Amino acid sequence: MVFEPFRTSRLTENETTSPMEFVVLLDAEQTFIRTIAHLGANVVHGGAPPTFLIKAGLGDPMAVEEGADPVDIPGSGGTSVATADCRRTAEDIDTYLVTVKHSAPSGPWLLQIKNNEPEALEFVGFISHMEDETLQPWADFSRPHLQGSETETTHGIGVHNVGTAPLIIKDAVGSLLGGSESPCTITARPNPISPHDAHAISVKCKPLRAGRGERSQEFVHTFSTNDADPAHSRVVFKVVWPRFPTMCLTDEGCFAKCKRFVPRMPPDEFQCETCFHDAGFHGLPSDPDHTPP
Repeated sequence: MVFEPFRTSRLTENETTSPMEFVVLLDAEQTFIRTIAHLGANVVHGGAPPTFLIKAGLGDPMAVEEGADPVDIPGSGGTSVATADCRRTAEDIDTYLVTVKHSAPSGPWLLQIKNNEPEALEFVGFISHMEDETLQPWADFSRPHLQGSETETTHGIGVHNVGTAPLIIKDAVGSLLGGSESPCTITARPNPISPHDAHAISVKCKPLRAGRGERSQEFVHTFSTNDADPAHSRVVFKVVWPRFPTMCLTDEGCFAKCKRFVPRMPPDEFQCETCFHDAGFHGLPSDPDHTPP
């Protein structure tokens, strides 16, 4: 079985990728290369097709253009070892399917992609001897930095499907994000996510507990998806709580329920104007001078 995904950097106009080697089994009759072009998230571009350059062994690289007649691919001896053609797919105008029909053994096989658009484009693709296997999602998750608070907070974790088939996220709503020690819970998730599309997974984080100082903690979560590569669905995220809470710490004896520490005028700046308690009741540094007046 041959299944090879690839993802290029963003190519400017007329820029060509470095050669990418792909495997062709000795008994293979056909190889399929399905590639999707990306201008940006949630954008279907529909611009000029790229040029695919295919090289077999020591033969010359041959340009395969969308909609053109099949091209002979010469091997090391100069004779044709395959033909290749390219068509824009019916399901997406930014997706192209190259079909290589093998007539003789050869190798190694190399692929390059040239961007013919004025806009800079990124290309994602899948190579297989079976056409259906080139229909694959590819999850591209954001790396969130979640800001905790004194109250419950809601955040979004972005996910962009850069693949060639719909992406399905299987994590249950209500499940923890990042394991049993995580303060975050999944509250909503989109399904399915079509190629090109980007959406957000809604996450709820528990409030800051009274008396906790500034703290950050890193968590790891691997989403359950239909992406064949689990590494694409692995998210490392950080939860950061503020340096000090500003609400009164009622478990320390303050019941005024003031929401923010407002210092009094000096020399009583360590007292709260609202509740007259020491700043320590708000989780702030207390008066360092404990010397009796």
